[in-house]
Amino acid sequence: MADEKIFTVPLNEAYKKARVRRSPYAVRIVKDFIKKHTKAGEVKLGENLNKKLWERGTKKPPRRVRIKAVMEGKTAKVELLGFEYKEFRAAQKTERKGMKDKLLERLGPKALQKAEEEKMADEGKTSQEVREEKTAEEKKD
Repeated sequence: MADEKIFTVPLNEAYKKARVRRSPYAVRIVKDFIKKHTKAGEVKLGENLNKKLWERGTKKPPRRVRIKAVMEGKTAKVELLGFEYKEFRAAQKTERKGMKDKLLERLGPKALQKAEEEKMADEGKTSQEVREEKTAEEKKD
C-alpha cells in the first residue's frame, strides 16, 4: 500500500536568489524538502505542481505550496494538494532552421531552382547545360 503524506513547503528561500533563478530553485527546494521528510531516493513532480511553480514565470514562484506525497518504494510522487499524480514529459525541442532554409521554404521550388542555376553559373556552366545534365540524370534513374 502506498504511503501518503500532506506537506506545506515554504518557498521563501527562493526569493533570496537572483530573479531569473527563482522558479528553478523553488523546484529544487520542493525536491530536497520531500527527500528530507520522506527519506525518498527519487522525487517525481506532478504536472499540476510543476505548472503551479512556473505559472508566474521564473521571477515569481509562489511563497508556499501545499502538496501530497505518495511513496512507492524508494520513489516519492508529489502532486499539488487536490489533484491526482499525473506524470508528464517535457516537450522535445524542435531543430532550429537556418535563415537560408526558412527563406527557401517561403519562396518555394523556384528559389531552389534559381539557387542551383546560380551555383552552376559560378562553376561556369550555362542554364541549358544544367537542364541537359538533369534530363540525363533522370533518364539514368
